[in-house]
Amino acid sequence: MLFTKLASITFLINLLSPSTTEVKRNGGEDLLVLTLLKLQTVLLLSELVNNEYYSDWIRLVAEFTLKSLQSWQWAGTSVYYLLGLWSRMVTSLRYLKSESPDLLNDYVPMIIEGFISSRFESLQSELLDELSENPLDNVELLQDQLDFFPHLCGFQEGAGLQVCSDNKELSIIEAKLAWIVHIVAAILKIKHIGGLKNESQEVFDAELSARILQLINVTDSGLHGQRYGEFSKQRLDLAILTFFEHFRKSYVGDQAVHSAKMLYSRLSELLGIHDNMLLLNAIVRKIATNLKSYKESEELINRTLSLFLDMIYDWKAASEVG
Repeated sequence: MLFTKLASITFLINLLSPSTTEVKRNGGEDLLVLTLLKLQTVLLLSELVNNEYYSDWIRLVAEFTLKSLQSWQWAGTSVYYLLGLWSRMVTSLRYLKSESPDLLNDYVPMIIEGFISSRFESLQSELLDELSENPLDNVELLQDQLDFFPHLCGFQEGAGLQVCSDNKELSIIEAKLAWIVHIVAAILKIKHIGGLKNESQEVFDAELSARILQLINVTDSGLHGQRYGEFSKQRLDLAILTFFEHFRKSYVGDQAVHSAKMLYSRLSELLGIHDNMLLLNAIVRKIATNLKSYKESEELINRTLSLFLDMIYDWKAASEVG
């Protein structure tokens, strides 16, 4: 039965090319995605890996996912179901007891790159079409899209800002950075939701967080420090607030700080931030900048004040511990 299922789905993937608009209009891709999810739900990764069709199957699923990502205009929610499938396979690795190659290392980096690239490419269209809703403005949808990402990421490279004076190009850069900051925030979120205690994960989180903290210094200075009235800049700062919210829950609270020695050790090496009090100072500086610069943005003021109230609690708790 298992052989038949994999062989049938391999045939369907070959038949239903997601690059074909007609297939998308007829719902063929959605049907195939739901079938893939059902298959992965009822079967263990070990069963899939040991199947003779597995190598062809996972290659075709990867190609199907990448083509769907490239066709983001028509893919709809199917893309996120597919990404959920990859996330499930990655999280199942810890239970895999098989000598057969799982091949995930070959394909997962391609999926990560494909997702980020598709988000960046969609920005061009969204910025040209002023009537379209920017996905960075829909917090609930944004979080739904990013929930899978921490499980797929083994690493996340930071992005540097190019020196640029063109307003449109700066808006695109800020929008790209907002996506990256949201991705990093989603990675940090997994720590306080799952309660994971992993030293290598702490080092990884520290390296990502250091990049965001360095990014803040850049985006609040020079030409970027004059763009607080631009929506792209505001979306970037909302993303930074989301990053701080998840960081404080994972690594600043009175309970979390005791189990974050590796994180602060790495932050000390990278930025000279060796304890949570110094990190709190960095967050408070950003809060002060927001309150001074965003007098006309109610959403940013409210989010910033909410973070400030949380910081007061953390500061008090940290002082009592010290």
